[in-house]
Amino acid sequence: MKIRIDTLDKLFSRFVRLLSGGYCRRCRKYVGYKKLHNAHFHSRRKHSVRWDTDNTAPLCYGCHSYIDGNPFKKIEFFLELLGQERFNLLNERAEILKPQIDKEALKKDLQEKIAKLEVKE
Repeated sequence: MKIRIDTLDKLFSRFVRLLSGGYCRRCRKYVGYKKLHNAHFHSRRKHSVRWDTDNTAPLCYGCHSYIDGNPFKKIEFFLELLGQERFNLLNERAEILKPQIDKEALKKDLQEKIAKLEVKE
């Protein structure tokens, strides 16, 4: 079953990729923010962490393909990226079954953050 991508998902992805400055978080190669992928550790089906920056990393196509095809490397990568404590907290948040998320407030917050990042470009 395919996961539907909505406006909030697009805003979140843009924010994470802009925040990276266009660099892949794994290989550190500059590809520009438009060519980065927003890789998720936990599936987007888990709404409690779907729009959580700890659950994502901007990666180039090659790195995204590699870690998605190598689950143990994906765990190692996110563990190194976040550190043990944040990694554990992310996993706890991922288990929340019915999260209370104000999508409109999140959308507005992301739009404001994106506007600030785009001014810096």
